[in-house]
Amino acid sequence: MTTLDIDERQLQIQSVEVTDDSIIFQMADGRRIEAPLWWYPRLAKASPEQRAKGEILPFGDAVGWEEIDEYISAKALIIGGAAPGAIPPAQAAE
Repeated sequence: MTTLDIDERQLQIQSVEVTDDSIIFQMADGRRIEAPLWWYPRLAKASPEQRAKGEILPFGDAVGWEEIDEYISAKALIIGGAAPGAIPPAQAAE
Protein backbone atom coordinates (compact mmCIF):
# COMPACT_ATOMS: atom_id res chain seq x y z
CA MET A 1 0.00 0.00 0.00
CA THR A 2 1.29 3.44 -0.93
CA THR A 3 0.93 6.40 1.37
CA LEU A 4 0.87 9.92 -0.05
CA ASP A 5 3.24 12.09 1.96
CA ILE A 6 2.59 15.78 1.40
CA ASP A 7 4.63 18.56 2.95
CA GLU A 8 2.21 21.09 4.47
CA ARG A 9 4.05 23.90 2.65
CA GLN A 10 2.87 22.34 -0.62
CA LEU A 11 -0.75 22.93 0.40
CA GLN A 12 -0.79 26.73 0.44
CA ILE A 13 -3.59 28.09 -1.76
CA GLN A 14 -3.07 31.43 -3.46
CA SER A 15 -6.49 31.74 -5.11
CA VAL A 16 -9.60 29.78 -6.05
CA GLU A 17 -11.80 29.89 -9.12
CA VAL A 18 -15.06 28.06 -9.76
CA THR A 19 -16.21 27.76 -13.36
CA ASP A 20 -19.32 26.08 -14.73
CA ASP A 21 -17.38 22.81 -14.94
CA SER A 22 -14.43 22.94 -12.55
CA ILE A 23 -12.99 24.07 -9.26
CA ILE A 24 -9.44 25.36 -9.60
CA PHE A 25 -6.92 26.07 -6.86
CA GLN A 26 -3.91 28.16 -7.84
CA MET A 27 -1.23 27.10 -5.39
CA ALA A 28 1.42 29.39 -3.88
CA ASP A 29 4.18 27.30 -5.47
CA GLY A 30 2.77 27.87 -8.98
CA ARG A 31 0.82 24.63 -9.44
CA ARG A 32 -2.77 24.67 -10.62
CA ILE A 33 -4.99 21.92 -9.24
CA GLU A 34 -8.32 21.33 -10.93
CA ALA A 35 -11.22 18.98 -10.24
CA PRO A 36 -14.61 18.51 -11.87
CA LEU A 37 -17.31 20.61 -10.24
CA TRP A 38 -19.71 17.64 -10.08
CA TRP A 39 -17.43 16.12 -7.41
CA TYR A 40 -18.86 18.71 -4.99
CA PRO A 41 -22.69 18.67 -5.29
CA ARG A 42 -23.37 21.61 -2.96
CA LEU A 43 -20.94 23.79 -4.86
CA ALA A 44 -22.27 22.57 -8.22
CA LYS A 45 -25.83 23.51 -7.19
CA ALA A 46 -24.81 26.92 -5.82
CA SER A 47 -25.44 30.12 -7.75
CA PRO A 48 -22.52 31.86 -9.49
CA GLU A 49 -22.70 34.53 -6.77
CA GLN A 50 -22.42 31.91 -4.02
CA ARG A 51 -19.55 30.16 -5.81
CA ALA A 52 -17.66 33.47 -6.01
CA LYS A 53 -17.73 33.80 -2.20
CA GLY A 54 -15.10 31.13 -1.55
CA GLU A 55 -12.55 32.27 1.03
CA ILE A 56 -9.16 30.79 1.75
CA LEU A 57 -9.26 29.62 5.35
CA PRO A 58 -6.75 30.89 7.98
CA PHE A 59 -4.17 28.11 7.61
CA GLY A 60 -4.16 28.68 3.84
CA ASP A 61 -4.70 25.03 2.95
CA ALA A 62 -8.47 24.99 2.35
CA VAL A 63 -11.29 27.09 0.94
CA GLY A 64 -14.69 27.58 2.51
CA TRP A 65 -18.05 28.67 1.17
CA GLU A 66 -19.79 29.37 4.47
CA GLU A 67 -23.16 30.26 2.90
CA ILE A 68 -23.51 26.77 1.39
CA ASP A 69 -21.55 24.92 4.11
CA GLU A 70 -18.85 23.62 1.74
CA TYR A 71 -15.19 23.32 2.67
CA ILE A 72 -12.55 21.82 0.38
CA SER A 73 -8.92 21.28 1.29
CA ALA A 74 -5.98 21.39 -1.09
CA LYS A 75 -5.14 17.85 0.03
CA ALA A 76 -8.60 16.67 -1.06
CA LEU A 77 -8.07 18.11 -4.54
CA ILE A 78 -4.58 16.62 -4.79
CA ILE A 79 -5.68 13.16 -3.69
CA GLY A 80 -8.85 13.37 -5.79
CA GLY A 81 -12.21 11.71 -5.51
CA ALA A 82 -15.79 12.84 -5.47
CA ALA A 83 -17.68 13.81 -2.32
CA PRO A 84 -20.27 11.37 -0.98
CA GLY A 85 -23.44 11.63 -3.03
CA ALA A 86 -21.75 13.06 -6.12
CA ILE A 87 -23.17 11.68 -9.36
CA PRO A 88 -21.23 11.84 -12.64
CA PRO A 89 -23.05 13.97 -15.25
CA ALA A 90 -23.52 11.08 -17.68
CA GLN A 91 -25.12 8.98 -14.96
CA ALA A 92 -27.27 11.87 -13.72
CA ALA A 93 -28.67 12.35 -17.24
CA GLU A 94 -30.05 8.79 -17.31
